[in-house]
Amino acid sequence: MDFWKSFGDAMDLGLGEDRLFLGTAERKNASLNAVQGFSRNLDINEAFVQRHDPRKRYIVAIGITHDLLLCAYNVDNGDALAARISRLPDKKGWNTLNSKLAGMKAQNLELRLIGMQNSGTDAIRGLQVELKVRGRLVETDLFGTNMRNVALDTKTGMTYNILLLNRIYRAGELTNTVSRADFEAKLGELSFV
Repeated sequence: MDFWKSFGDAMDLGLGEDRLFLGTAERKNASLNAVQGFSRNLDINEAFVQRHDPRKRYIVAIGITHDLLLCAYNVDNGDALAARISRLPDKKGWNTLNSKLAGMKAQNLELRLIGMQNSGTDAIRGLQVELKVRGRLVETDLFGTNMRNVALDTKTGMTYNILLLNRIYRAGELTNTVSRADFEAKLGELSFV
């Protein structure tokens, strides 16, 4: 299933006010204890490409607030690209990102966009314009007021909500506490690690 058309329609109606979730089903939960020993962490302003490795099966992004998590998953061979973008890359950054995506040589590419809080519609529009490699948009979880903790499974391509306290969250526990000013102190260029 491809949500680019639905995403474009939502953009035309105005994004950034409420949570926008497009997917085939709500994301399942996974305990931090279950994935921690088999994961690789992705920090803000970092990106990498990873082939499925049973010892590092999950790519984990903790505390996604105003930044954007871009995941690209090659269904054919299990290659995954994950990037936490805090601001739009410059021309060199876009070239690097697009060349890494092109290097995945994916005929069957799934894209996921997660994060942004209630801001950053310019970043989403910039992403649509600058992203040269096309794939199917299979999940969008943007805006809203909650912080996100996500794991990408490099074996199946699915994403999971990470339960940091190894239990279901109570009401209000995921409410974003990072102010825009605090986040702007973390702004930086995307670097591949």
